[in-house]
Amino acid sequence: MKALTLVLFLVACGGGGGDGSVDGNGPTADAKEFHDAPPVVAQMITLSGETSERGLSGTTMVAAVTLGAYKNSDEGTPVATATSDAQGKYSLTVPTGGLPFDGFIKATKSGYVDIYLYPSWTWLADFTDGSINMLTPGNKDLLNNFASGGQTAGKGMVGLAVLDASGNPVAGATISATPSGGTVRYTGSNGLPSASATMTSADGVAFVFNAPATVMVTATKSGISFHEHSVKAPADKFTTTSIAP
Repeated sequence: MKALTLVLFLVACGGGGGDGSVDGNGPTADAKEFHDAPPVVAQMITLSGETSERGLSGTTMVAAVTLGAYKNSDEGTPVATATSDAQGKYSLTVPTGGLPFDGFIKATKSGYVDIYLYPSWTWLADFTDGSINMLTPGNKDLLNNFASGGQTAGKGMVGLAVLDASGNPVAGATISATPSGGTVRYTGSNGLPSASATMTSADGVAFVFNAPATVMVTATKSGISFHEHSVKAPADKFTTTSIAP
């Protein structure tokens, strides 16, 4: 059980620090709808964070991870690249042309599963909370086994963090993934993936196993209206994202 707890790195994609959607502190009402006044976006924005791995002895920074920022309209050509340093830190300088950056970060290193990080909203400003926790194939399988996710080869897997407007985890939320077909799992009160949990626990974490190649994700909880957004779930990789108002 201890090993699995340490696997649950989980979704480092904006929790507690915003997603760079306006000022680094999360989206505002004006940012959600651009009809009245388009957002002011710098010609260059910085996406930064750390690459790490959790093990029995704690968290270890992972150096020499290759990171790229990609547009959703061109997933084959990075617009910025970087390599994490000895402390696991990285920084991507992304040209925007003055427009919101609609894209994602991809992290790769031999011996690890490729990790894709999608924001809950398109990036409009610097994003400093892009911490990516690297996952070995063995730990990915362990996660699936504990969750009874039924993950099969050739399918994607998505880890999600449900957050409120301040970036805090939301308990009691349910996930919807469209198109359906994947298996949604939540963590239980012990922080471990559960086949019987029906909503998020205090950590706000959920998973979609056997996710469709492209999936729309959102969450539902009384009193909170969550934004719906699309992510890619490449076969045999791991996608992370957050769901926020």
